[in-house]
Amino acid sequence: MPTLTDPEWRRVAPLLKNIDVNRQQAAYNRLVLGMTLVQSGESFGYSKQDVNIICKAVMKWWDKLNSIPDKPLPPRGWVAVEFFVPRAQVDEVRRVVEALCPQPKAAPAKKSKSRSASGTSNPKTSSRSRTRPKA
Repeated sequence: MPTLTDPEWRRVAPLLKNIDVNRQQAAYNRLVLGMTLVQSGESFGYSKQDVNIICKAVMKWWDKLNSIPDKPLPPRGWVAVEFFVPRAQVDEVRRVVEALCPQPKAAPAKKSKSRSASGTSNPKTSSRSRTRPKA
């Protein structure tokens, strides 16, 4: 029973550079074509245990690949645009993009009032106003 489709295999294949080509083919036979462990390894001289270990390694890379989060969604009303520029011009391009579509500035924090939300006064200031000099 196949675990990966052919496009999924092609997606994970660049991560498998440290795995021998024959071992990759044995894993492909098992994970994509659905051959048994024995069938997958016999033409390369691998035991079913070897093929199982190879498949586990490939699936670990597949899990790592899928654990990478997707890019965040753009704000409402915005469209994501991706392009490539020479490294030397990155700052200039950022300035142009910022000039064309500036990010909204965060509103300054409101100052707190001397009274709390419950309507009681601040104990530090209220105790001073109640204290009267002794005569």
